Amino acid sequence: MSAVIPRLIATDLDGTFLDSVGRYEALKFDQQLAAMKERDIRFVVTTGDPLDHAQSLFCPLKNRHEITYVVEDGALITSANGQVLKTAAIAPSLWLAAVTWIKHTPVMADCFILACGWKRSYTQLAADSQRFRDSQEFYPSLTHVDQLATVGDAILKLDLTWIKADITQQVAAFNQHFAGSLVATSSGLGGMNVTLPGVNKAAALEFLGERWQIGSAQMAAFGDSGNDLAMLQQVGQGFAVANAAPEVLAGAPQRLVHTNDDGAVCEQIDHWLV
Repeated sequence: MSAVIPRLIATDLDGTFLDSVGRYEALKFDQQLAAMKERDIRFVVTTGDPLDHAQSLFCPLKNRHEITYVVEDGALITSANGQVLKTAAIAPSLWLAAVTWIKHTPVMADCFILACGWKRSYTQLAADSQRFRDSQEFYPSLTHVDQLATVGDAILKLDLTWIKADITQQVAAFNQHFAGSLVATSSGLGGMNVTLPGVNKAAALEFLGERWQIGSAQMAAFGDSGNDLAMLQQVGQGFAVANAAPEVLAGAPQRLVHTNDDGAVCEQIDHWLV
């Protein structure tokens, strides 16, 4: 592992920074945030999750104000206190066209659809269904609507989920049909995120690097899923956790020997802070 200390450290959450039950060592990480602040190291959360969920994970921390958030796969970037630094909404006609195509295309069958706005997410799932309650774990503001076409909110991302792990065929079919208009990436655990072209975690880190005068060679990032790969390949030190998807393990510049359940990200941060 490289001993070069980065000036920016970015990490995915689910399957990477968080363990299998969505937890992390809070006391240890709070101390690491304080140490990173002293050394002028920026810490960035990069996730497909919404802002309210990501912020809630770090609410108990004394040093939570040191975290910058890249959420909705890069469609929204905010400071720790919620100040919007950049946002990229999908035109209503475009995301509604995607929803219609998804609902009428056999290869896309049996998926759950969420339209993710800045402050709320929307679904036609029944509010009393188990799937709705499961989705609320990641989307606390999830709201039932009879028809997605009635949503007037600015939509940043579509979140599609199947009850199966391999969605390679679905990602390929979507990207072929919407080439040049929308981009789909695997988000792990049978999930697929849809954003505008050029809206992703890698582009978000480039934006923050320009804002803070930090080159990509001075950055480090951690991930486990397809929507992390471009970010890992862009930075100077890109790490796949040991439990990462096969394509991420194959494409990431570096692999960690430990998994998310072993606290792999915090362990590497300790290595830099010694």
